[in-house]
This record gives sequence, C-alpha cells and structure tokens, in this order.
Amino acid sequence: MDDTVSYHFATVKQRRDNRHEIDFQLTFRQQPKQSRMCGVGEKADRRPIDPPPIVQLRVVDPSLPPLETNTYLQNPYYFMYASLMAADLEEEVHLLRDGKTRSTTGSVVSSLYHLKDTNNTDAGFFVFPDLSVRMEGKYCLKLSLFEIIGKEVFHCKSILSDQFIVYSAKK
Repeated sequence: MDDTVSYHFATVKQRRDNRHEIDFQLTFRQQPKQSRMCGVGEKADRRPIDPPPIVQLRVVDPSLPPLETNTYLQNPYYFMYASLMAADLEEEVHLLRDGKTRSTTGSVVSSLYHLKDTNNTDAGFFVFPDLSVRMEGKYCLKLSLFEIIGKEVFHCKSILSDQFIVYSAKK
C-alpha cells in the first residue's frame, strides 16, 4: 500500500508495502578520524569528533516515474541515528562502565538536509557536527537510516564508519 502525505511545501510518496524494492544508498562523504575524550557532567568540555561525520543518501525507487526520482529530498520523515561501536567487537556501546551514563554526548540523531553538492546538484545529507565520545579507545560509528510512515518507524539501512581513535585529554 502506498501512502501519499501532503505537506505545505511538497508532496511525498511513502511506501509500506514492497519496501525491499527500494534501494537506499548510503555513502560516507566525510569519515570520522579522531576525537578527544569529553568529560562527564554539567561543566565538562565538549570535544566533537573530527571531522564531523557526513553521510549522503540516495533513494532509488523503481516504482517512481523518472521526474519524481528526487522527491525523497523533500521527505521530512527520514532520520539517521548514530551509535558507537567498539572497533574490535561488533557490538554497540551505549553506556559507560557505571551503567548509567551515555557513551556519547551531543546530537546522535540527524534529519535529512537537502543541500547542493560540490558539483551544484541537489543531494541529501545527514550531518553530525557535535557528536562527542566519553571514553578513550578505538571505535566505529554505526549510522542507521529510518523512515517514519504514519505511526510506524521502518529501519531502511545502516552503514559503518572507518575506525577512529578517541584520545584522552592528556594525549
């Protein structure tokens, strides 16, 4: 079943059925390389991952006519969630050893930004400019794309970043 949702600025087609036919292409346009460990608490300094991770989204839906191939750029219901993964294990690290404090701070969710690419074409990007890590070590980011349709949330696809190092403040 297809749902058409109207907004004051665009009409966006969304699909609940046959979602496996949609090709969600995620590409890192800027990989994280390093970070300085940020502190815990109200007055802790925030050291974002450098450079800020940026992921480009392309959606290929064979059911859309050629003139509507870029309509996904207007869809406000796409969002991306960043989670920290230990580089040597394939598991997400959500909390510090105390079991209460989040391992990351800053914005772990990004909306889709409709921007001009370097060749002046329209493109969709997810940007994480203030994502920080609270633990020293080697990590990857798992960035997961979701779409909200009505009252449901669909996981579309995930992508892993290259490994990066989080240094302690003393290093």
